[in-house]
Amino acid sequence: MQEIESNELISRSTKVLTLVACWLLMFAASPQVFAQKIVKFDAPNSGTGNLQGTWPDGLNSEGAVTGWVTDNGNGTHGFLRKANGEFAPDFDVPGADPVVGCTCPAAINDFGVISGDYGDSAGVYHGFLRSADGSVETFDASEAGTSKNQGTFPVAINNRGTIAGYVVDAKNLGHGFVRSFAGKIVEFDIPGAGTGANQGTYATGINRYGVIAGTITDASGVGHGFVREPDGKVTVFDPPAAVDSPVGTYTALINDYSVVSGNFVDARSHVYVGYLRYPDGHYTTFQPEDAGEKPYYGTYLVSAANLEGTTVGFFQDKNLVAHSFVRYAGHEPIAFDIPGQIEQPGTSYGSGALVVNSAGLVLGRWHKAGDLNFASHGYLRLPE
Repeated sequence: MQEIESNELISRSTKVLTLVACWLLMFAASPQVFAQKIVKFDAPNSGTGNLQGTWPDGLNSEGAVTGWVTDNGNGTHGFLRKANGEFAPDFDVPGADPVVGCTCPAAINDFGVISGDYGDSAGVYHGFLRSADGSVETFDASEAGTSKNQGTFPVAINNRGTIAGYVVDAKNLGHGFVRSFAGKIVEFDIPGAGTGANQGTYATGINRYGVIAGTITDASGVGHGFVREPDGKVTVFDPPAAVDSPVGTYTALINDYSVVSGNFVDARSHVYVGYLRYPDGHYTTFQPEDAGEKPYYGTYLVSAANLEGTTVGFFQDKNLVAHSFVRYAGHEPIAFDIPGQIEQPGTSYGSGALVVNSAGLVLGRWHKAGDLNFASHGYLRLPE
């Protein structure tokens, strides 16, 4: 996805995957049905310089938000925005270097337990688990590399405290891992994954039953989705593309019904398209109406559906401007913008929805009009 400059719209822990994601659905009715209420927010000490600001990444069913905040000194710290809108003090995991590395939360479960990665003074990354009382436990998977940008990258956590993510080893090869709440780590490689640098297995989602979804990158650099059951049984898949030939399934997340969502490259047009994969193996594919139709434009991030079948994400239009979308089960995606967002053609910036919770609350990031530093800000879109 070389044409995207706004990688900050995605989780730090999933950049290796080209982009990650899920889906939101809409009711076909008059436009006023979709009147939206947006709450904009910035974490305390949020910087205003280039690539600074507030980077939300995780949302639980109570409405608590976690993510990271980069201050005016380029220090990156974890933040927690409580369901009532109050912010807890920014936090750093012991051993984190805020400037060389970061404290970068990726997910929060319904009990307020946060998981993510932190980077040390050598730029090596490690996993952490932060309990609701603020206590922190750190960990490394056994195959984690010890050079810059290598290490352990948690991506998702369920309500049992089970964490899924990936490891980058000493050869820059990716491996999936799952960590139980008790601390046992199992690493795994999915059949078909490549064995070269920037190839391998990347777990990106886990549901309450321990079913994991993610992406493998094969020896040709092409992505494919996978589902891994708790007993280790694996299914590798690609949605059917326009010419009945699957090409490039780059992201995969999963809900408690084992519905997997993500995006893929259409074999004929090379446009990014969103998909849903159901447990019986059939698919729904979709594209917002105004998504760009040039190669490597389209629907980039599709976030795991909630149990009502609502999903969210973002797409780029023909001018490279990013817009959020929401899709309600059985309907077409509907685009929405954050009031005051930048819409400067060619910038690749705008807004992007990241997560939808069980109540239909949407979490996302956006960039302000006129801000050529492109500092990041958070938003919540309240349920209709």
